[in-house]
Amino acid sequence: MQSALIAVVVFLGIGLLLRATLPPLRALFIPASVVGGLIGFGVAQALLNSGPAEVAGLYRGDEAALANASDVQRTTLDIFNTLRGWPGPLLAVIFAALLLEKPSRPFRQAARAAAQQGVMVWLIVLGQSCVGLAAVLLVVWPMGFDVPASFGQMIEAGFSGGHGTAGAMGAIFEGPLNFPAGMDLGMLFATVGLVGGVVTGILWVNVGVRRGWTVASTVDLATTTGLEARRDPQPGAYARSRADVIEPMMLQLLLVGVAFAVGWAYQAGFIALLDTVAHGAMAEEHADNFMKFAGKLPLFLFTLLGGLTLRWGLSALKLDDLIDAPSLSRITGVAMEVLIVAAISTLRIEALMDYWQPTVLLLALGFAWSTFCLLVLAPRLLPRAYWFELGLINYGMSTGTTAQGMMLLRMVDPELKTPATEDYAVAAPLSAPFIGGGVITVSLPLLMAESGAGVPLVAVVAVMAAALVGLLVAGLFLAGRRPEASAQPPA
Repeated sequence: MQSALIAVVVFLGIGLLLRATLPPLRALFIPASVVGGLIGFGVAQALLNSGPAEVAGLYRGDEAALANASDVQRTTLDIFNTLRGWPGPLLAVIFAALLLEKPSRPFRQAARAAAQQGVMVWLIVLGQSCVGLAAVLLVVWPMGFDVPASFGQMIEAGFSGGHGTAGAMGAIFEGPLNFPAGMDLGMLFATVGLVGGVVTGILWVNVGVRRGWTVASTVDLATTTGLEARRDPQPGAYARSRADVIEPMMLQLLLVGVAFAVGWAYQAGFIALLDTVAHGAMAEEHADNFMKFAGKLPLFLFTLLGGLTLRWGLSALKLDDLIDAPSLSRITGVAMEVLIVAAISTLRIEALMDYWQPTVLLLALGFAWSTFCLLVLAPRLLPRAYWFELGLINYGMSTGTTAQGMMLLRMVDPELKTPATEDYAVAAPLSAPFIGGGVITVSLPLLMAESGAGVPLVAVVAVMAAALVGLLVAGLFLAGRRPEASAQPPA
């Protein structure tokens, strides 16, 4: 933990130095945390490849690779694995402070926005599988590649699902589907999605800011170093307690900690309740399989509710004036900076290029579909007032991780003033248990394998295409009822 923290500090410090001195980084509006994360990624890859052990084996924790590794490789791997565990808890901290920092919107408005976001996520993720499966049917198989039909799901599994889902799908490919390359290809898709999502996401941030798609019209792309504020310093927080009783910032950290704990208790209670109901209503094996997917709801959703619960409790006790929004904003900002460095530094590079042609095709289709959803569907289906901010979270999620989407959002909404994060979190239960690594993602390859190839794949693609049309109609219907002020969509 100490080594990991020192590594983050060093990488972030180098990132700040480079961001402040290199004109190309300033011109591209790249935050110091992203620069630091890329530096950390390069250092990690160089050190992991500096010894006799194969990096792929180290990633998987193979005993032979670990025994053959050098001391430098083992130390780097320990730091690497520690940092890989940070984004999830840090996201939960950010969301714990979100509704604690500001009152929630009226229920009807929040529900409509969440429904719009839920439809959007289904369109993005289901579309990834649809275009991938269609590519296998129309291009990959005719090219003569011997791949299972579910090879087309690599886009969804690697991009929206990430390395965890890619690993689960890889086990299915290696086992029931007898496609040993599936594990490495899945990891390749997940890694390229992460790296490519950062690069292209930053590109779209620059385009969006310059074209005025952002709510924060004060975003300044002409900033020279990012440190100009020292000439006209502004208060970053306000004391809500006397320092001789408790340090004011510690009080705000305490509130965030309570919100986090309440959210963690909500998650534990929810999973325990589901487990009891499932084992009471299903056979043991089916109940265990159900819980593998039902327990996938992320912690950040529950900590969001924990923050809301704490705010309600403080308001009922007339103690809500203890909450200092600027202080909470600083806390979430620190968590975001560390999250970005940790997430980018620990990208995994594992590639298998025997299938490079279909792999390149699917990767191109994956990025093309995510870009289409951001530039064409998002301004028409998401709340108009902040479609670009919410679209950026979805773009990061659909190419890598939620943490990546939050990184892109922070570039245009550093104070998290738009409801984009709230919409994303509240809508998560509508999609997370089912797609992007949920029950549909993992079960579909087995269903297609049991039914055979060819005609069943045509049927699957047709059903998915029909579902996409239905979702698009539902999204347009919801969008037609929105009252928010209009932001100009792309031409």
